[in-house]
Formats: sequence, structure tokens, C-alpha cells
Amino acid sequence: MNFFFSIGVGGSKSKVGKTTFIESMIRNIKKIFGDNTKIVAIKYTKTSVFSSIVSDTSIIETSGKDTERMKKAGADFIYWVKASEDELSDVAEKLKKEILFRKFNPYREFFCPLSKKYIHKVIVIIEGNSLVRIMHPDVIIFLKDNETKYIKPSGEALLKIADIVIEGQYCMEEVMDEILKIEQKKLIERLLIERSNSGKITCAEARKIAEELNVPYIEVGRTANELKIKIRKCELGCF
Repeated sequence: MNFFFSIGVGGSKSKVGKTTFIESMIRNIKKIFGDNTKIVAIKYTKTSVFSSIVSDTSIIETSGKDTERMKKAGADFIYWVKASEDELSDVAEKLKKEILFRKFNPYREFFCPLSKKYIHKVIVIIEGNSLVRIMHPDVIIFLKDNETKYIKPSGEALLKIADIVIEGQYCMEEVMDEILKIEQKKLIERLLIERSNSGKITCAEARKIAEELNVPYIEVGRTANELKIKIRKCELGCF
């Protein structure tokens, strides 16, 4: 997605519990970080009639709608996206611009002394298989129905690229821990790729990545090995 930290939630079929899962996630994020972190929640509905991006609170907060549940859970901004498969890519680009137009704090993250980690000021949570696939969020979560093996076509496509697959009961605290681990690994990968040259990176630059992200040197070294990036000029034997 490449503009705010984003989490996509899809599932094997309708009524598998995606909105309930997102409600729990929103509450968990707000419980930990409060108003320091703003949450943008997006609900996607496939339609063949016309495409629209709805943010009108009189519609969003209509009693009984999934968007109302997201709002009550603590989401700060909510969009209801309606589009056909053919128009979805264009609508997704418009949605990104709409979100960026919001007057968020210009700094993407802040340092949390409690966890000693940088915490995102804005988190975007997307519900809906096709929109998740199109928007390429940082972490993709897929919910499987443990009572049937049926997975609808849009779910099959998303399952192949999901980072976390949940079937049955789950603990949201454990899910959030897993999300942070995946995000950390992807960030290490991105920085190694950006700062390496011809498959090589200096020991000093690798150590700098570890220190910037507050992770052990060995984590950067392990990821570099997986990416087949060679750490050269190693001075302290860190890797």
C-alpha cells in the first residue's frame, strides 16, 4: 500500500467473522495506544450497479451496518467502498488519495517508551477479499471456516498471499504480536534491499538497520541470508 501501515482482512466466505475480528482488533489497538493512533477502517461490498466511496456519517453509522460496528469499536474514519471487479483498481486509487487528503499528523509514527518501539500514528484496516488483494496491505489475515472446506474464488486468490491464516478460536493479543513480527521482518527486508548494492551490504550499514529498528543484529543477519544479501567488511563479528 505504501502510504500508511495497513492490515487486510479476508475470509473463505461471507459470515465467517471478518467484521467481528476487525472490531476486536480495533479495540485492542485503542486499548494499547489510545488516541495516539488513528484507525481508518474500510468495508468493501461488490456491486454491479455503480461504484462509490461512502464516508457520510449518516450512512456509515446506520444501525446494524458493519460500518457502524467498526465505528462503535473505535475506528476514527470509516469508508464503505462499493465497486465492481472491473472498476475496483480505479476506485482503490481514488480511495488512497481520499485517505491521504485527511489532515493527519505529518509524522507517520511515534516512539512508545513503554514498548521501546516506533508505533504507527495511522493504521488502515481493510475488509473484503478483492479490495485487500488490490490494495496490497502490509499484512494480510485470512479467516477460514472450520466447519466447511468451501472457499469462494476471491478467497482462494487471497489465501495464496495471506501472511496469517486463522481457523477457529484465536487470541487477539497473539495475533497482534504476530502482525508486529511480520511487519518487522518485512521492514528489515525492505531496508536491506534498498541499502544493498549488487547483493552486498556493509557490516556498518547492516548494524545501522538493526539499531534503527531496535532489533538484534542476528535478525538482520538472518534476513540478509534469506535474501541472499552478503554482509561484507564485518568488523565486530556481529553477523
